[in-house]
Amino acid sequence: MAIVLLSCQSQPKSTPNRYSYPDVLDVKGNIKVPQQYGVSSFSDLGTWHSFSLIKDDNKEQIGSFVGPYLMRQQQSFWLGPSLIGLQIKDAKNGNVWDLSQARLVSNTFYPGLLKQSFVIKELEVNLYLFNINERSTLITADLLNNGPDRELQLGWQGSAFSNVFKSFDAGKQSIKIGINDTETAQLLFNGDEISVDDSTYSVYESPRKLKKDKKLTISAAFSYTFNQEELRKYTALNRAAVEKSAALFIQNETRWNGYITTLLEGSDNALLDIKTYDKLGVKALLTLMHNWRSAAGDIFHQGIVPSYSAPYFQGLWAWDSWKHAVAIAPYEGDLAKDQIRTMYDYQNEAGMIADCFFRDLSIEGVNWRNTKAPLSGWCIYEVYKETQDIEFLKELYPKLLKYHAWWYSNRDHDRNGLCEYGSTDGTRIAAAWESGMDNAVRFDDAVIIENDEGAYSINQESVDLNAYLAQEKRYIQKIARVLGDVENEEKYGQEATELTKMIQEVMYCPEDGYYYDVELKSQKKIQIQGPEGWAPLYNKVATAEQAGEVVKVIMDSKRFNTPMPFPTLSAAHSKFNPEKGYWRGPVWLDQAYFGIVGMHNYGFEAEAQQMAQKMVESALGLAHTQEPIRENYHPLTKEGLNANHFSWSAAHILMLF
Repeated sequence: MAIVLLSCQSQPKSTPNRYSYPDVLDVKGNIKVPQQYGVSSFSDLGTWHSFSLIKDDNKEQIGSFVGPYLMRQQQSFWLGPSLIGLQIKDAKNGNVWDLSQARLVSNTFYPGLLKQSFVIKELEVNLYLFNINERSTLITADLLNNGPDRELQLGWQGSAFSNVFKSFDAGKQSIKIGINDTETAQLLFNGDEISVDDSTYSVYESPRKLKKDKKLTISAAFSYTFNQEELRKYTALNRAAVEKSAALFIQNETRWNGYITTLLEGSDNALLDIKTYDKLGVKALLTLMHNWRSAAGDIFHQGIVPSYSAPYFQGLWAWDSWKHAVAIAPYEGDLAKDQIRTMYDYQNEAGMIADCFFRDLSIEGVNWRNTKAPLSGWCIYEVYKETQDIEFLKELYPKLLKYHAWWYSNRDHDRNGLCEYGSTDGTRIAAAWESGMDNAVRFDDAVIIENDEGAYSINQESVDLNAYLAQEKRYIQKIARVLGDVENEEKYGQEATELTKMIQEVMYCPEDGYYYDVELKSQKKIQIQGPEGWAPLYNKVATAEQAGEVVKVIMDSKRFNTPMPFPTLSAAHSKFNPEKGYWRGPVWLDQAYFGIVGMHNYGFEAEAQQMAQKMVESALGLAHTQEPIRENYHPLTKEGLNANHFSWSAAHILMLF
């Protein structure tokens, strides 16, 4: 079967397409050991594995792709340096061509596609790697003969690291690698001439004639599955896929060009110009797509993990998920809806949503010690606006009401309508986790107090929590209006008005023009200036006068308008420590986004755009580079900190467009 992939890049330059964005991220590397970190990789469609390109100077691996990298909870690893590489043999004399003698023409990552091109003995070879379903990758070699007529045997070869698998066996036109008793990596191809030696294999198809100016193609499929039922399912699917690689390539290209088109359309409300920062936009979109994971094991719906490059982040967290869903909704509406559903899969009878959970709960269980800040009302409504799926809205509405009510039943110690962060196990650390700002200075002196059995609060009412709750009431009001629930529309609208007034009166400090948490009994303001203070602007609960004063604090170069703006603690505070502080100084892009949008909400549009541009321009490695988007950034040196390829950082960049 011939395949025509070489012509797929001949689109008009004016048409938005992925070939305008080569190597937006550097996904090239050489792998020497299974636990080799720092090499970026590519995945799509929710696969739990990824691949990389070879380094440009790696002549020995021409014809190969790097990996795969298996994304496994707490124990991700590279299955091999290169499990899939092309082989070419002269069928007449039996000589195997030495591909290290080839001339590498290109070695490129395009959105949704790895491509390698080389020339050897007047044979032009194009290798393509792309994902075809939630468990599988297709690898295709397209060969154009610019020399004399030939008879060739094409095949594949590769190796795995011997210490990462349980079995390595040849089957019928396949190589099956047992990772453990349930997980299986499998290669499928058309060749019957297979040899296996410990952790290496070689396979050839039958000889084929290739005339001058004609083409041949060869394809193989890789899958990584988690049980025998999945293995059978994807074996059948991928057998068919190997035979229809051209059609699958076109599907992949159409989908990714659609993403690029949607991104470049931008928005009238954009706070960043997509034409100026189009490569950053593509990088942000790729970050989310590379962290996309399909349903598997104890994850019942697809979603986006925080970072594939950090083994401890191979799970789903609540407030990360709300942010990811809103950002991805314009591109993959079903993924956005499932991202929300998968968190609500872990809602208990009381209404609480778990903080986080993982694919294999036997390795690490569900974290029921705390939940996360209430952003799901915003998330549900924004995803509905994008998808217009009213059945989805009907499905989630009662669950949202239950979760919203849970806060007041379990986190309002004195029943005054202002809630506190807390925990289920009575620990202060879990209560701080509930805020998402794990070690924020504002919690240093907090004390845990019991509300009821399994329900504890810290002894301070947090301004961001209550601002989120006020805004969530407004989102519930909007959802109720769409669904014709007049009673709740009126109820939650009134509650939002009342809570907004309380926040303005209790939590705002007119002396220094900022919002603060308040101590529970005394109502004394805890005057630590952090991003919680601009949460009322983001959630539209500040008065216009109060918002103006908060903006002055934000724009102060001694506090939040640092070389990279929006640190998570005022730079003037004695405990400001970006290097080791985590939430004591580093810039987190979600909080920066809240600040930027907050200013925009109150008419400070010039300041909002100025700070948005300063943020992306100042962060080292963020715009105009191939470096990954980071978990957070140093507000003074502007360098990236902590995890690479961080999803919510990418999500909020996309939202700015």
